Amino acid sequence: MKTCFIKNRHIQLAITLKTNQMKREQLSSLTYQHVENTLIGLIWKYKYPSSVHEAINDILTLNANEVVAFLSNQAIIMGSQMELNEIKSILGGE
Repeated sequence: MKTCFIKNRHIQLAITLKTNQMKREQLSSLTYQHVENTLIGLIWKYKYPSSVHEAINDILTLNANEVVAFLSNQAIIMGSQMELNEIKSILGGE
């Protein structure tokens, strides 16, 4: 159900615009997927928008702190599920 909003071209345009704005102003390595994942996993996790208008408002009011907090939390979760040798290889260890 949540992915049907994401496939809307107006939503995709709003996410693209917001991603580009944040890349210019704060987070140069941010991607469209980071913003989309933050919307689905944080902003819309418990209260999904009831209209395209509400979804676009959520996108345009999204801030860098929310994105960084969500992505940091995801990294911690992924790291906790990895084996020690996988973490060493990512960090450049032997």
